[in-house]
Amino acid sequence: MNKLEKELQSYTRAKHQKHDALMKAFDTWGKEVEATLNHLEKINGKFFQQFEANMGDAEAFFAKKEKQFARMRRQFRE
Repeated sequence: MNKLEKELQSYTRAKHQKHDALMKAFDTWGKEVEATLNHLEKINGKFFQQFEANMGDAEAFFAKKEKQFARMRRQFRE
């Protein structure tokens, strides 16, 4: 092989290695993003469960107050 062919092979090999490194970094980044999204979904699910439980408590509280006000209105009408 002449010098030009060797230089060309060396250049393409270096470009290929850079491309492989970039693809590996991109794959690693993708896995990290996926793990972060899964973690956020888990946190969101727990938060939503707490929110639903708190809403149940709030609904019970307001239902109780509604009954109390209804009783008070009936007493004032009499």
